[in-house]
Amino acid sequence: MRVASSVAAHRHSRTSVRASSSGRATSSTSSPSGCRPRSLGPTRRPSHRHRTASPPRAAKDDLLADLVFALATQARDKIQKDFNELVVEPFADPDPGPLPDLVPPSQLADPDSKFVAVDVRGTRVVVHYKEHVVGTREPGDGDADGKGDKYGVDALVCLHGANGSEFSFRRLLPRVAAAAPGTRCIAFDRPPYGLSTRPDPPTGGDGSPGDASGSAGVNFVYTAAGQAELTLALMDALGIRTAALLGHSAGAPVALDAALVAPERVRSYIAVAPAVFLGDPPGEKDEDGKAKKAGGGGIKLPLDRQLRFAWFRFLVSQDGPGLNVVRGNVRRQMAAIEEGRTYADLPLETKAAYMRPTRAENWDVGLLQLFRGGAFGGDGE
Repeated sequence: MRVASSVAAHRHSRTSVRASSSGRATSSTSSPSGCRPRSLGPTRRPSHRHRTASPPRAAKDDLLADLVFALATQARDKIQKDFNELVVEPFADPDPGPLPDLVPPSQLADPDSKFVAVDVRGTRVVVHYKEHVVGTREPGDGDADGKGDKYGVDALVCLHGANGSEFSFRRLLPRVAAAAPGTRCIAFDRPPYGLSTRPDPPTGGDGSPGDASGSAGVNFVYTAAGQAELTLALMDALGIRTAALLGHSAGAPVALDAALVAPERVRSYIAVAPAVFLGDPPGEKDEDGKAKKAGGGGIKLPLDRQLRFAWFRFLVSQDGPGLNVVRGNVRRQMAAIEEGRTYADLPLETKAAYMRPTRAENWDVGLLQLFRGGAFGGDGE
């Protein structure tokens, strides 16, 4: 009887179904004893991956599509830009005439500018320079031979880098002059930069060592050897027996060449951020165990850069297209400076000083010759 009444009590247990506010049905089982029943099924704990909703697949696809479109647009604009600058512009005018409104460099000089004429293998170059000197050298301040200051030099001669001029050393010269009384501190403009004259291309010659033409269409003055000889010729013209040469960027290899040509006249060599490209050391081997080719310029360019560089070398070897390339590059650089897209933090007078040489006669002809005869790193030559 007790068993039967227990079964009956269990059968009479009520199950109430209540509708939740979310529309789902929840069930609760009441027990005669008033105790809370245990769950009738296993409890499922929420997983961490269900706690945060992941972006829908459509949003990911849209993001990827936007990225691909942006990269494609950038590549298209770059190709169009290169095509205009390296194909359209160079051949737009096959025989460009002289630029208008250019003046002799001397008309652009500052009150403290100085000029001196030097001769480099028969080519006359009027060099623009500036000099600072404070006081005079006291007796006994020279070296053991009685020449120069206590370091054995008469002067500090500074050579600027690409697109620079003596203006690059406007703050250095007076400071060194004040620290070394009696020492001449000089900075000059290396052709085709600044306010030094730019010799024309040679009209003839065989390119021999005594000839003014370093190679086809290039005056010797614009070659690496010519720049070193120009530096030493300037020292002769200014009465400098021994000097400390300071070269910045592309001026550093020129100063080094001058020191190698006349080591007895260059007592000190200072390189600031030098643009000096070295080849592979002799005896080194590649991954296959083969001896590396000596030289190589020290820079390995990607294939697309090599092709672009080769095309550029071809363009500057041509008179008309070469002038168009040089003028176009400088014109874009000047526009970027004037509009504040580059060097936006520079004062207006500083920008004007850097752009001033583009108003001098023959700046474009001289720059074209430098590109033809200059030493380029990484071309494998």
